[in-house]
Amino acid sequence: MKKTILSTVLVTSLFISGIASASASPSNRYIATDVDTFWTISQKFNINLSILQAANPQVDPYNIYKGTSIQLPNPVSQKQSWNSKADAIIAIGMKQLGTPYMFGGDTPGVAFDCSGFVQYVFNQNGFNLLHSAALISQMGVAVNKNDLRKGDLVFLQGTYTSGVSHVAIYLGNNKILQAGTMGTREVKISTFFGTPYYDSHYWGARRLIN
Repeated sequence: MKKTILSTVLVTSLFISGIASASASPSNRYIATDVDTFWTISQKFNINLSILQAANPQVDPYNIYKGTSIQLPNPVSQKQSWNSKADAIIAIGMKQLGTPYMFGGDTPGVAFDCSGFVQYVFNQNGFNLLHSAALISQMGVAVNKNDLRKGDLVFLQGTYTSGVSHVAIYLGNNKILQAGTMGTREVKISTFFGTPYYDSHYWGARRLIN
């Protein structure tokens, strides 16, 4: 009888130990913390956000809590160059050229403001941006203006309020894709550095596309 009990305890112990080892394996699983989102996890492991979400259909993106088990995609399956990601984002934005400007606008083909436009084109490509230039300026990593590449975000400050108040998408060759600001009030392409208004209000740049 004692042998049977001991055997059962041993098997149970080994079973639980096996589960613990599997869930702790760093190779393809990540155990979330209370402050994690799909965005922070994608940045931490350099994984494309949309692919990470597709690998975890059972996880509510708005309810990731401490202890949530996140499946990390195989690195081969999620490889996509920053170049192709930037091209995809810019392509979506270009389709909105001429869309009128409206403060608070976030509707394709109807009206955009600057952050509503950037939020739309990035979120169409698997990101999770909020409708706020100031909040978007806290995402990604800082980029020196001499190191800008297409798909980076550039920010202005003090355009209508203090602090970061405008965001645009850098296209390369000193061109930006944006909604609003000076000139015609619509989604448009503008020359950036060397334009006095932009130079005087320039705040900095951030890179969200890995």
